This record gives sequence, structure tokens and C-alpha cells, in this order.
Amino acid sequence: MIIHFAALVMVLAEEPVATNKTTITSDGPLTFDYQRFTAEFEKNVVVVDANMRLHADKLNVVFDNESNMKQAIAIGNVRILQQDKVGTCQKAIFIAKTGEILLVGDAQLKRGNDVVKGDKITFWINEDRMTCEPGNLVIIPTKNSGIPLLDVGGKKSTAEKK
Repeated sequence: MIIHFAALVMVLAEEPVATNKTTITSDGPLTFDYQRFTAEFEKNVVVVDANMRLHADKLNVVFDNESNMKQAIAIGNVRILQQDKVGTCQKAIFIAKTGEILLVGDAQLKRGNDVVKGDKITFWINEDRMTCEPGNLVIIPTKNSGIPLLDVGGKKSTAEKK
């Protein structure tokens, strides 16, 4: 079953591939309310678009009157992959107009070996920035970062930049 809505395409398939459209798949039912402009996907939801990939137990999508996605709310075991970042939480709210994603409930964002944890993490998919409340950041420096390192003997040293 394929349902087309302007920039959103909902397809029930096994492995979606990133394109210039958004693809949402689920193993459970899809409920669409034409009067309220909402869709609800249940059970093993996967969202793929050109900027990111999202996995969740459930997804609620709100459209405007021209069938463009305004907002999406992912609930339960949420995992978001975007370039070199992986975000996990219990609930994620995506606001299409601003490209903002709010992660809440055991929120964590990883980039390489670095990890940010907090009650609420907000990041913007079209920009390379984020906020975390309260902030808990663990940075694992690399040899070429120039960040002070603590060597095995307990003496501070500085990694060299190349």
C-alpha cells in the first residue's frame, strides 16, 4: 500500500532507502484521520529521509492543510541516526519548520566517542548545534585534538595537533 502526500510518502516495506522524500514504515497498523490531518504508525516504526533515520515503537504525525508534515512525535525506544550522530530517548518531537528535534526521557546524543546526556536535548538537523538540560558531557580526546590528556602514570600531557 502506498499513500502519497506532497513531500511525504508512506510505504509499507522492509528496508526503506533515503531519497528526497520521507518514507515511514511500520509493522503495525496505520491510522489516518483526514479531518484532523494526523497519522499514527504503530510497532517497529522506521522513518527515512535525506537528513536522518529514526526508529521508534510509535509515531504520530501532524500535517498542515496542504499535506505537508508540520510535526512528528516518536514514542518508545527512540533512536535517531544523522550523519555521525546517534540520539536515543523515550520520546522525540520533530518540528519540520525549524528542523528542531527535542529528545526527552533518558536522552543521549553520541558523536564518535563523545556523549551528551540530559533530561532534555535539543538539536537542529540543518545546523551543527545542540543544547542539553542539565548538561552532562563526556569527551574522549584523540591524539590530534590538542585537548589535555591524562596518561597512565597520572601526569597530564597534551595531545599534539597535526
